[in-house]
Amino acid sequence: MTDRSRTGPPVPVGPRHPDRPSPHTPVAGHGHSVPLGRVARIPIRLHWSFFLLPLLVVVVDWRAGGRAVVEGLVWLVALFASVVVHEIAHCLVARRRGAVVLGIVLFPLGGLSSVESIPDGPDNELVIAAAGPLTSLALGAVFVLFGLATSGHVWPPTLFVGSWLARLGWLNLLLGAFNLLPALPMDGGRMLRAFLARHRTNLEATVVAARVARVLGALMMAVGLFYDFWFLLIGLFVLLGANAEEQAARHAPARAPGRPDTREPQSLG
Repeated sequence: MTDRSRTGPPVPVGPRHPDRPSPHTPVAGHGHSVPLGRVARIPIRLHWSFFLLPLLVVVVDWRAGGRAVVEGLVWLVALFASVVVHEIAHCLVARRRGAVVLGIVLFPLGGLSSVESIPDGPDNELVIAAAGPLTSLALGAVFVLFGLATSGHVWPPTLFVGSWLARLGWLNLLLGAFNLLPALPMDGGRMLRAFLARHRTNLEATVVAARVARVLGALMMAVGLFYDFWFLLIGLFVLLGANAEEQAARHAPARAPGRPDTREPQSLG
């Protein structure tokens, strides 16, 4: 159970399996999402906004014909399958470290894993945050090597044409590398905060990491204005996420260096 205060009569709660969250624990995006299934006992849900993506694919590819639409939808499934693998890696490592995994919610810009608590110590946040990108990089390397072994086209990097092995390989390599950018709330930003929290309070570490994130978010938005609309959206997501992380840290009880808050539900990148 979390330490959130509740009004009304107490609700009796019996013994709980360590991998089962309390029925009263909120999950980010849960109220506006639909269940997709479970992997390794981890619930996976689709946020309502996710359904705008297949609609966008259909609209964009419609003029190219039905085959282009189908290929676009298959690629969308492959993309988010890679995202799910990335998020499951976070959850499994978090569970192994003693956290209670709440679930994964998929949004148009990626996935969000939620845990009821993260065990004390910046090393735990560092390891949990690193698990997703490292898994994506390893999976990408495997796909690229299989592509080479089967004489597939793997260079130059490609995402939308050519061998599926090469495309999935570069997709996962890009997913892993991009998430290592030191910008909260992305994995690299959480790793930066965990590194800073070794010798600072969690608030001080979060403030520094949020400042770095704002700079990177602004740069992404600038790139998006001139080159790619998606960078504009991602940059906006980084700015909003960094502000949210800093505000959460400012409202959390003061803690000594190396002792992150473990009482409230946490979101992983």
